[in-house]
Amino acid sequence: MKKIIVLLILLMGGLTFTAMAQQTTDRSSDEDGTLIGFGPRLGFYQASDASDGNFYGGLQARAKFGRIIGLEGSVEYRAGQKYGFNDYTVRTSFVPVTASLMLFAPLSEYVSPYGLAGVGAYYTIYTYSDEAIDLGFSDDNSFNLGYHLGFGTELWFSNTTAISIDYRYMYLNPDDNQESFEDATFDGNVFTASLMFYF
Repeated sequence: MKKIIVLLILLMGGLTFTAMAQQTTDRSSDEDGTLIGFGPRLGFYQASDASDGNFYGGLQARAKFGRIIGLEGSVEYRAGQKYGFNDYTVRTSFVPVTASLMLFAPLSEYVSPYGLAGVGAYYTIYTYSDEAIDLGFSDDNSFNLGYHLGFGTELWFSNTTAISIDYRYMYLNPDDNQESFEDATFDGNVFTASLMFYF
């Protein structure tokens, strides 16, 4: 996990330098304008109680109202969080649909750090091991509600294209009906990189 954090910091620093060095960018800095953007996102998520993490992909949309306030919506697929219990294991997969409020602090025309907070509905798929099925458990699914806090940086490369890198901490507890998870949590660290195309 430490290696991933160091890698993201180095990548963010390199991209910041590159973005600031591109003096030919001619993006409008109209503070009253509204921008709408769409793009793909990739990331890494590991719950604090899970024995392994996994990479994921998805799509996101952002609406920026001036240079300070923004909204983000996203849908993703996260597979393969594995939880070990006494005699069996359970693998969880998520399809999160999230919404976030974003506050930007533009440092220049090219670099804009931000903080964010949001909520999400997580369609959760539980896949039990053969040992769990022998004990009477069966594969199941449910909706779980969660929320997240985070920060990141948006880097502009042209008047319509930007890349974002951010960190989010996700607060999410299993559904009360999942007895096998009564002492577990899905809370965890989420790292995301996205490419945005604005118009």
